[in-house]
Amino acid sequence: MPISRRDFMKLFGIGVASMLMTRCRVFPPVATCYAPMPPTPEVLTPRDRLRQYWISFGELAQRTQETGNTENTFGRQLVADHRLALDELVASGELSAPVAALIQEAYDAAVYHVWRSNVPMTCYEPMMVDYAPVSASVLVQQSDILDDFSGQGTIDPETLAKAQAAIEHDMAFFALSDADVQALYAQILKASQEQGQPIPSFEDLQLEVTADAKAAAQFIIDLLTGK
Repeated sequence: MPISRRDFMKLFGIGVASMLMTRCRVFPPVATCYAPMPPTPEVLTPRDRLRQYWISFGELAQRTQETGNTENTFGRQLVADHRLALDELVASGELSAPVAALIQEAYDAAVYHVWRSNVPMTCYEPMMVDYAPVSASVLVQQSDILDDFSGQGTIDPETLAKAQAAIEHDMAFFALSDADVQALYAQILKASQEQGQPIPSFEDLQLEVTADAKAAAQFIIDLLTGK
């Protein structure tokens, strides 16, 4: 049935009024898109960060060889970041200050050894007795071994026991004061010169493993094995 003009105008007026009351507005379609949000960076705990620093010896060696960095820029940054992470654990009561200091000293020595062994045209000054390079080398080697085994998911008990003994021996050496080290060297040299005794290897040194040295070694082992 055809609609009259009057009825059409009435319906049209109702429609317009309805739109005004609801404040409806007609706009052309607008293309919109949402940019993907960047992933939230993972927040690493102090232990996580420390583990990263302890498995960075290979990267330090590679960077030193490639750049010939005689300033040891990357190594210095590792040492500084390592100290900050340890400070956080001391502040939270997870580590005692003496144990943290011992761990830091050992890490400093390991970083220096890796850098010195890879930077062009440098070498250790020869000394009659100097166990520091060997001690640092043992620490780096055991770190690599434990990291490799932890990546496999299981660690052979015998390998773990050897690593623990080696790292405890290392920590016992680092626990010595400078005066203690010099006295040890003097004693060894005297025995060699006066009695003809051979200079013992680092592994054959009789060192007391103090409670702090044992705790420092256990912390490093737990760190590298992901405990």
